Amino acid sequence: MAKRGFQIIDAEMHVMEPVDLWERYIDPEFKARAPRRLRERRWDIRTMVEGEVMAAMPHGDWPALTDAEEKALGDRYAEEIACDFDPASQVRAMDKEGLDLAILFPTSAMYVTAFETMDARFAAAACRAYNDWLHDYIQAGDPKRVFGAAAISPHDVTTAVAETRRAVTQLGMKAIFLRPNIFNHRPWHDAYYDPLWATCQELNVPVGFHETTGSRMRAAGTDRFQQMGIVHISTHSVEQMLACMDVIMGGVMERFPRLRMAFLEAQCGWLPFWLHRMDEHYEWREPYGEMTHLSMPPSEYFRRGGFCAVECDEEFVGHVVQAIGDDNLVTTTDYPHGDSKYPGAMDRFLKLPLSEQSKRKILWDNVLKLYPLS
Repeated sequence: MAKRGFQIIDAEMHVMEPVDLWERYIDPEFKARAPRRLRERRWDIRTMVEGEVMAAMPHGDWPALTDAEEKALGDRYAEEIACDFDPASQVRAMDKEGLDLAILFPTSAMYVTAFETMDARFAAAACRAYNDWLHDYIQAGDPKRVFGAAAISPHDVTTAVAETRRAVTQLGMKAIFLRPNIFNHRPWHDAYYDPLWATCQELNVPVGFHETTGSRMRAAGTDRFQQMGIVHISTHSVEQMLACMDVIMGGVMERFPRLRMAFLEAQCGWLPFWLHRMDEHYEWREPYGEMTHLSMPPSEYFRRGGFCAVECDEEFVGHVVQAIGDDNLVTTTDYPHGDSKYPGAMDRFLKLPLSEQSKRKILWDNVLKLYPLS
């Protein structure tokens, strides 16, 4: 398939999990506590985890989804809702967008690890269940066109390593998914996580950081706003900026030079400013011995192993390419989420002020550098 002459890989398409996924797939020990996506409304991503409803602000009276928004989303995804977002509908959605290939990320499963501290064994079991389901979902769809990003719980690094290895070697997953937030008061550059980064490097699979709003994590903006749409402005981009700084300035990408990390669904306009600011502080603090753990300027680590997702209608991308080039950018439809531009996301991307060469890199070449698809 070629859309206006371009081959396209969606670097971060999403699934909509069935409501009984965890009831069917989770280890029997945890079945009574199984997470569950709610389906009380026509379009509903709310997810019950450990007795709390995620995708809703914990202390606010502003609804996560208004009646008008529910109707708009219900109408837009009517065909998919009627099929309960089954594997065939996922492939049809790809065809509507002109996608050749797609990497599938979760929706509800983004919430199953979404407490800063929680029962690590339960979180790991919830991730294993999702990964087993995703494998079956891909096999029932089109395993030559769709590939999975495994959900990994960072609450215990030993089980995280084991599940990463299982998901890649036994289930064929092409990436791991992590929230960018801080778990158990540990930044990502803490040596505690080094076995996970070493495993990803060994297996040649990237880490895909992806934020979600309405969980119980500390996230940018949630300390001062309770309206979902307002908080969403900051959580997605600012948490990714902090994770990017964490793994670069904390030395993760120095210690693991072949590791690839993607910062997804956070726009890319912040990237030149953020890389420049890190470089500037590296230059300032390096003479005083504060940067001895880094062997090169921060932006060079990103150029070597970092990727950032362009929103399909992010016109500012032209300035980003002018500032840092087009080698580290990918893009996505974000199907089937509320702020996705589906079914016209790729049409919007192709109208962006980019050269044909840059579009080709972002739609195909760079994604093949990020994910081990060949």
